[in-house]
Amino acid sequence: MAYIVLDSETVSALGLFETPFEVELTLADERKDRAKLYLAEVEVEGRKGPALVAALDVPAPLLGVYALETLGLKPDPPAGWLEADGLEKGY
Repeated sequence: MAYIVLDSETVSALGLFETPFEVELTLADERKDRAKLYLAEVEVEGRKGPALVAALDVPAPLLGVYALETLGLKPDPPAGWLEADGLEKGY
């Protein structure tokens, strides 16, 4: 998943900035669904930066790869942590 995905109730509670954009997402079961995009600020391991959030009713929040890349991080699944990747560090 490229975007952070949060349910619409969470998006509303956080007061995220609504954009004029919608995206079509392909879900794990291969269904397609449209979602509005919102702008948020994220912080991971002391790095802050902007991220796009898709509002879609999901059972748990999903962290997309775009947010991590903006912060110069990438997951290391075998190790179970994030590692620095490149010079990007958010702002």
